[in-house]
Amino acid sequence: MRLASLAAGLALVASSIAPAQTPPPREDKLERVVIVMRHGVRSAMSSPVELGRYSRRAFPRFKVPAGHLTANGATLVTMLGGWYAAQYRQLGLLGASDCAVYYWANHTQRTEATATALAAGLTPGCAAPIHQSAAAPDPLFEAPQTPLAPLDAPRMLAAISARVDGDLAAWDARQTPDRDRFEALMLQCRRIPCSTTERTRVQRRLGDTPITMRIDATGKPDLTSPSLQVAGIAESLVMAYADGLAFPGWSGIDAATIGKALTVHGAGIDLRTRTPEVGRQTSSYLAMRLLATLQRGAGATALADPIGDAEKIVVVSGHDGTVTMLAGLLGLDWALRDYGAGEAAPGGGLVFELWRRGATGKSIVRVRYVAQGLDQMRYRIPLSAQTPPEIVAIPVPGCGDPCPLPRFTRYVLDQV
Repeated sequence: MRLASLAAGLALVASSIAPAQTPPPREDKLERVVIVMRHGVRSAMSSPVELGRYSRRAFPRFKVPAGHLTANGATLVTMLGGWYAAQYRQLGLLGASDCAVYYWANHTQRTEATATALAAGLTPGCAAPIHQSAAAPDPLFEAPQTPLAPLDAPRMLAAISARVDGDLAAWDARQTPDRDRFEALMLQCRRIPCSTTERTRVQRRLGDTPITMRIDATGKPDLTSPSLQVAGIAESLVMAYADGLAFPGWSGIDAATIGKALTVHGAGIDLRTRTPEVGRQTSSYLAMRLLATLQRGAGATALADPIGDAEKIVVVSGHDGTVTMLAGLLGLDWALRDYGAGEAAPGGGLVFELWRRGATGKSIVRVRYVAQGLDQMRYRIPLSAQTPPEIVAIPVPGCGDPCPLPRFTRYVLDQV
């Protein structure tokens, strides 16, 4: 398919599924934005040999070390940064050559490189230092160092257990149809579920994974099950597709099929990272500093240090858990066409916008989730008003969209 035709098709599909978003009144003024994002497309964390034990065909090979941002990943994030720049110039937040963006990244190659790549698109020509904590681990990203909610593994595990009524095996059994769909893609089965014969054609099967729910030797919650085993394999599949890698001998490798196969992965993410107690222990510090950043200059008393130095946009470059655990803490939900519900897409992020009402002068908060679609990444479709990334408006629970800043403040404080 020619790229122009594909781009037009993507725009048509996006317009048909995007939720209705009421544009802000023209007299409203956008004052600040905080973007909490996942790093861009990275290489698999496991080797192709290890991943290939679960698939009938050889798994694609990346060209960079395990867990590193790929060259295409950097290009895609830069494209996204360019879209943000155009968007916020149009909304009057940024000037034509505005450098008022602050970048903060976790201490990993992929998060640092993602921040650098985003800056190349969002603030081209600007000196854009990537800020980090003086010591690792950074409490914005690492739970054991979070001052507001020190890790309490038994309490966290109890909260996860309560969501499955203490029966992880029963939860796993409910995921069977979606797990079968994922397995059928990996094993290239003709029917769903795969036959016994087809399942014996690989070295390892998802069903071989034991079901456990315990505290591990490091003192952290540890959950395993056939459905949860999908996580690392699914992430590697998504990254390989988004990176534009070839899948020799594979059939059914397209965005729609992968999106359907990711349903079971989304369920696992929801259980492991979006349980509110998990978010409270891992993301309270980030939530408080995010809130303080939005409150700066809005006449509110902040209870934590803001991120940055009064820049118009603050970017926090982290991991999938950075996004999903913060979302779990704040009860923020979204669904994209190409991913499991609530999944953090490569380069995608939660976007918090602070607006001032022109009629009343009062501050309001709008929350969005923004991410490139799988085909937008695989084919490096330029982002524009005609082919935008996927954007989901997210109402704040009990407050809506938009949410007055005082109510948003009370809501955040109630969750942490």
